[in-house]
Formats: sequence, C-alpha cells, structure tokens
Amino acid sequence: MSIEDTDYRPTERFGKLTGRHVLIIMILSFGVIFAVNGIFIYEALSTFDGIEADDAYQRGRAYNKDLAAMEAQKALGWKAELSDPVSAAGGVTHLAVRFTDKTGAPLIGLKVNATFFRPVMVGVDQTAVMRETAPGRYEADFKLDYDGNWIVRLAALGASNEKFAQETRAFIKPAR
Repeated sequence: MSIEDTDYRPTERFGKLTGRHVLIIMILSFGVIFAVNGIFIYEALSTFDGIEADDAYQRGRAYNKDLAAMEAQKALGWKAELSDPVSAAGGVTHLAVRFTDKTGAPLIGLKVNATFFRPVMVGVDQTAVMRETAPGRYEADFKLDYDGNWIVRLAALGASNEKFAQETRAFIKPAR
C-alpha cells in the first residue's frame, strides 16, 4: 500500500516540507536553546561569585586547629545541659544552663556567653553574658523578636583557659 492508495493527504498549508526546511527548523531550535543557556550562564556568573566567606582559605588552613580544639574539649568531659528556653510576655526569653564536669560535679567560675542565632533571618541574633546563679547554673535573659526555631551557641571559658563550645537547637514557644 502506498500513500497514493490511502485517503491521507499531507497538508499543503505551509507548502511542501523539504530537507532545507528541516535544517532551518533544527538550526533555529538549537539557536534558541543556546541563547537561553547563554543568558542563564551570564546571569549565574554575574550575580554570585561563589565566595560565601571572605576568609575561606584561612578557615581551611585553621581546620586542623579546630579539630585539635574539639579533641581537647572532648578530653575535658564537660557537659552543658540547657533548660527549655521560656518565653515570657514582652518577648523576654529566659535561658538556664547547667555545666558539669566528667564526674557530674558542677563547674563553677566559668565565663559563659550565649547567642541565640536565627538560622532563617539575618540581623536578629542576640548575645548575652550568662551569670552564675547557683553552683554550675548559669542564666541570662534575651529579647527575641520571634518565636520558633533558634540555635543556641554556648561558649565557656574555664579558670585555666579551658574552652568549651556547643550548639543546640531550641524551639521558643509563644508566651501565653
């Protein structure tokens, strides 16, 4: 059976489709694809240089020092136990932390800083120096503008310059 023996007749609306037409269609199609890709590449390279930190090289070189500091902290055996941060009326959040050594005895005389870091917003972090209210118990109040997920960063310095650092997620519930 040939095309002449059927009722099918190709449309003549655009004229007869030749090899030249197919070549032009392919060249135009790939031209559009290359043009769009070129625009995307230009926008990607002109809007972000790939550097997230200005001192990335220095941080990379200091990585072994960071590993040594982590091992020293692990050898200390200190533990920091956060109470659930409590949000009170007016946006004041109270944080209490209990520091113990490897035997479970309270650590006294530490210099402790705490930072509430908001992972989804810039410019709302709050830092405070925590005061020792009981042996091994350190407390501070923070004025947080938002409820929800926060990261609490603790930095403690012992009497003999022992260093301790910890990050913990905290969920601040709205005051009732």
